[in-house]
Amino acid sequence: MLKLAVCVSGGGTNLQAIIDAIEAGRIHDTEISLVISNNPNAYALERAKKAGIEGICISPKSYENRDAFNAAFLEKLDAAKCIWSYCRIFGRIPAS
Repeated sequence: MLKLAVCVSGGGTNLQAIIDAIEAGRIHDTEISLVISNNPNAYALERAKKAGIEGICISPKSYENRDAFNAAFLEKLDAAKCIWSYCRIFGRIPAS
């Protein structure tokens, strides 16, 4: 089973498309384990909640620097045991 984390910053239309495709069986052997937003007001977090998926906000503004943010982001991915993340519009993608 592929455990997927989806990074979002807004309405979450791409997230919803992935949720719908998994539910319809168009994407197989995959589950969304975590939704991460850099925006606490992103509607995508509500979409995640409605689908029973953990949604969290990790804002770069909450960290001293980009390295601290990247470390927190990667820690959350590791904790969720995600082996793949989908980031369409999230600013920068942290390096591991």
